[in-house]
Amino acid sequence: MDKLRLDIFDIMGYLIPGSAMLMAIWITADQQIVKLEDLYLFLQKISANVVLSGFVVAYTIGFTMHFAGSFIFYSRYPRLEKRRAKVTDNLSNYWALIREHGEKHLPILDRWQALKALAANMSAFCLFAILMCLAKWAQHGYWEWACLIPVFLLLFFAYLNRAKVFAEYLDKDSYAVFESLHLKEKLPENA
Repeated sequence: MDKLRLDIFDIMGYLIPGSAMLMAIWITADQQIVKLEDLYLFLQKISANVVLSGFVVAYTIGFTMHFAGSFIFYSRYPRLEKRRAKVTDNLSNYWALIREHGEKHLPILDRWQALKALAANMSAFCLFAILMCLAKWAQHGYWEWACLIPVFLLLFFAYLNRAKVFAEYLDKDSYAVFESLHLKEKLPENA
């Protein structure tokens, strides 16, 4: 292996949501966490070695969550995918041309894509967190777990909305790059 390298998409799209999910799974599985105040002691138990070894697991969970986040996002906003199809029949060539000719524009496009992935994956996490709160509430009967459910529901819709905003920024900016560099002429006719 040459060098292991994480980019902004890996960190924002996979590692952050995966870390949140890993923590939620751990909190749900830990029988010593009965009330929310027990989280303070839980966080004190986490060592640097646990955090470092948890990165690999969190990344893997985040990578898997991306499927759920994308499914939820495009189920909620199917028009965004249809709008993309109107630009060209061949979206892969569209992006290949942007990568080839619009190199100086790629960092901002990558940022919009990473922020969209972060928001969509965090919306998927929120749904899972609601289930975990229900499980903790059913196990221990403390109402504070049930009180977290509306919080996660509100966050679910907020993250989903942010994902839509970032997807629109990505689409508008990529199309602006495509148009300003006159890349439409370089698209293959029937690709």
